[in-house]
Amino acid sequence: MKIKREYIYGGVAIIIIIFAVFYVKYSLIKPKKDETKEDKISWYVDKDGYLVYPLNRGDILFNRQTYDETKNLTISKVIFQSTKGNIYGLLVLPKSASELLPGIVLLPGAGVSKESKLELAKKIAELDAAVLVIDQRGIGETDGILPTLDEDYQSFASGKEPMQHIMIYDALRAYDLLYSAPFVDPDRIMIAGESFGGRIAVIAAAIDRNIKGVLVISSAGFDFEGGPDANKNAFLKSIDADHYISLISPRKLVMMHNKNENIIPLDSAVNTYLKAQEPKEFVLVNDSTCNHGYCDSMYNGLVESLDYLVGIKSRTLFSVPVK
Repeated sequence: MKIKREYIYGGVAIIIIIFAVFYVKYSLIKPKKDETKEDKISWYVDKDGYLVYPLNRGDILFNRQTYDETKNLTISKVIFQSTKGNIYGLLVLPKSASELLPGIVLLPGAGVSKESKLELAKKIAELDAAVLVIDQRGIGETDGILPTLDEDYQSFASGKEPMQHIMIYDALRAYDLLYSAPFVDPDRIMIAGESFGGRIAVIAAAIDRNIKGVLVISSAGFDFEGGPDANKNAFLKSIDADHYISLISPRKLVMMHNKNENIIPLDSAVNTYLKAQEPKEFVLVNDSTCNHGYCDSMYNGLVESLDYLVGIKSRTLFSVPVK
């Protein structure tokens, strides 16, 4: 007998409340100084320069603490275990929902804290989505130091896991956390990233094809063509979004950019976009007051993009395809 959809989703709001209590009561993560199983994650870069992490990453260990709330949203601090340390994030949820929520991992740009992107996370959550925004390594409450590109390559050349690879794994674990949540639709979890976070988002989604889609804001790949050093080529390809972006297909990709962007030139973003396969969209704004990253002028395009990627209903259409 076919069960009606409304019976399945009718209790989702109650599930959210129950899960909130469960999240607080059963805090699983206990940081240790000694090496844990998560510190021994296998990784490698294959002969074609693609980073490989295991798809079966095991249970996600986490802790949740009350952070704040608004009229319509609850905000919690979440600490989850990744390889070689814990990641701190903010989980933003609508207080009620009529069905299972799409999940969105939000990755800030380099040097940008989770708190700095909380308003953007709220805007998305108010569209009826579960949003997890994290502090990346060495930012805010998450420990670590982001080395220079040359320092990270030296780690790679000596057989050690580079920090930029570790941050990609962190994004995969953030996805795992949303996947484990009973109020999230496991078939509608996407990853979004701004600037440096956008590059990580593309690579993480290319590695794990269960991720539904990708939203890239004010970002681009390296357009790396290779050099005489094969080892360095492998490393640079392994962290270049341009090398991975074609692997997003047949899932959906959206790139958002400001015509007046002064950090990532529009031409670079378009070049990365052209390397992607269909289905894809490019959302362009012309905002002279916004220098880099998400701008309020992108909001309508953001809503339409989220609807395109994971079925959040849009209020206003605003999408400019690149020919």
